[in-house]
Amino acid sequence: MIPNNIKQENIIKAIEEIEKVGIPKFRGSKKFFLEYNGKYYPPKYILSLANKYANGKELDSYKFGGGTETNNFLKNLGFNIVEKPAVNTVKKPLKKTNKVKGSTTHHDERCPNCKKKIKELLEKIYGKVEQNYRFEIGTRLNDFINTPYYEKLKKIYDALRSYRGFENFVRARKLPACDFFVPKPGFVIEFDESQHFTEPRRIALENYPEGLKLGFDKKKWMDHCKKIKAQDNNPPYRDEQRAWYDTLRDFLPMIKNLKPTVRLYAKDYVWCSFDPNNSSDVERFKQILEGTSGRWEIEVREQQNPSIARVIIADEWKGNPEECKQLLENIYEKWPKGKKVRFLITCGGFIQFNWPNSISRNDIGDNKKPNKAAVNRLVEKAEECVNSVLDKNLCKKLSEVTDYITVGIDSFEGKVLSTQKYINQLHIELVFLKDLTQNNLYWTGKSYPITRQQNGLVKIADLKTHFLDLDIGKVMILGCHDLSIFNPRAKNARGCRRRVNNNFIALAKKEEPIYVLHHPHTTVKIRTWLNSWRALINIIQSVQQYAGSGRYYEANRNPSEWDNLDDVLEATKCCVSTIDFIIRKKY
Repeated sequence: MIPNNIKQENIIKAIEEIEKVGIPKFRGSKKFFLEYNGKYYPPKYILSLANKYANGKELDSYKFGGGTETNNFLKNLGFNIVEKPAVNTVKKPLKKTNKVKGSTTHHDERCPNCKKKIKELLEKIYGKVEQNYRFEIGTRLNDFINTPYYEKLKKIYDALRSYRGFENFVRARKLPACDFFVPKPGFVIEFDESQHFTEPRRIALENYPEGLKLGFDKKKWMDHCKKIKAQDNNPPYRDEQRAWYDTLRDFLPMIKNLKPTVRLYAKDYVWCSFDPNNSSDVERFKQILEGTSGRWEIEVREQQNPSIARVIIADEWKGNPEECKQLLENIYEKWPKGKKVRFLITCGGFIQFNWPNSISRNDIGDNKKPNKAAVNRLVEKAEECVNSVLDKNLCKKLSEVTDYITVGIDSFEGKVLSTQKYINQLHIELVFLKDLTQNNLYWTGKSYPITRQQNGLVKIADLKTHFLDLDIGKVMILGCHDLSIFNPRAKNARGCRRRVNNNFIALAKKEEPIYVLHHPHTTVKIRTWLNSWRALINIIQSVQQYAGSGRYYEANRNPSEWDNLDDVLEATKCCVSTIDFIIRKKY
């Protein structure tokens, strides 16, 4: 809808701005033009820009209709609207705003290169991909009258018809083309721009039947509809029409025996920045595709008056940042209503990041006493990755349910505890704590390597980083094997390991932490950490609560040898009630 307070002088200001800086790519006009002083300008972009002078910001194009709606508004302000002139005198856009990596042109959600790159990425993963693919199915409700899904579609159709009273919003006899079709394994991918997120679309989604398998997060799509509230009134029933066609595409798996329809939001990523020839980008895109379908089942186990929440991944886990972000989004959606905790903690290696090629063993020096500058560079690299997961929007959501979140992040792919081999490859294991109340980020990392990784782990030599003085009190953050410092057997350690033991325990006694948060990679046995926890409580008597959040999964140990999950969860906390999110693959 076009704001009524846009006046003639705002339009003229917009024209003056275009004369100075030009028109961004993809914001030109093909059919209608505003004529002013012998020059021609795109009406819809003019109105978007004029809103900045009337209301403080440019009006998103999806929030109002082009054509009749825009043209009539401008005509009522006294401007002349004409069809495409013989000579187009509109200035060419300047190549400078909203740059995409590797490009010098303006980028927006209608960038044609985004769809091109998506097709190329799909071909890298699946082989043959059809673009603008048409399924031979009808669009009228009666086309499905003798099918088992007729009643389900009728409920949605009736809801759309009742919204504004439009009876005949279905005009095409056959379903318009889908964006992409992947024949093997057989599924549709839709690339949704902002105009898809309308109130009719939200109504349609709200009436989807339970059990309809979707390759996207329905709640997230409904939230987009509530936030964006796009409107396209040309023709007046356009939003209902688009919502119905989208519904039929979502029902294609039921109609054509396909896998769930996947939907990608145009604004989620700068899709054209993905390189189909870069294996990392292809893998990242694949993880995004898998994450859109909600591939994880989340079981919530809640105790009374919880103060700590734990993410317990009871399955394989690669630590892909995109998947980590999606999982945390899903956890937020599953969060028990009205409950807020002090800490949300994840496992060691929850996120994996690539070791920078620019940092060599010479840069590190002695990995037991590493060069500080090299460590800081690794921390900066890890921090970038953590911030990509805990972005502004996700942090805002999580701040509603927790004050702090801890994230384990490693620089290597394999899990240390899943191999009996010595690990001489340089790697680092870090833990970040995000203070969601103050927007501060702290870090520490593993200071006590297991024997097999002594020549590869870049140790965190500054033991003080394990202790944080937060508003709620002193907190001790432990990496995976750091807890073993307190194991009675650690008294038999020699050399640098013994020095770390003594120094760490002395520092812990001095700091007097109230909370201890542990980040193991895996925990499937009660006794793995039990003796260490018992000793820690005896040694550091200031501790009031502790908890650990390891993966309940070990690939090299027979599941019959694992202890009961309930018992493991109880053995890895003390004096605290928790919300435990148990994560398993759906398929």
